Amino acid sequence: MNQNEYLNDPDYLFALLVALVKRNGGKIKLSEEELDIVTKNDLMGMYWDPKNNEIVLKILSPEDVMRRPMNKASKDEYDN
Repeated sequence: MNQNEYLNDPDYLFALLVALVKRNGGKIKLSEEELDIVTKNDLMGMYWDPKNNEIVLKILSPEDVMRRPMNKASKDEYDN
């Protein structure tokens, strides 16, 4: 499954949310203001860190996206 398929899979997204909530002691609160500042222009990348066997979620700038192809990671970056 590629990154887009994962991000379109409701079961996978639910598992990510549950893992984040558990990691935060069982509760995460988001204010209305925090939700309101999220726009369709916000970019988020999901990467696999093979060194630590971890999923990395990262807010991206447009410059990050234009800087390199998403499937080409440098030696200091994550696999996609």
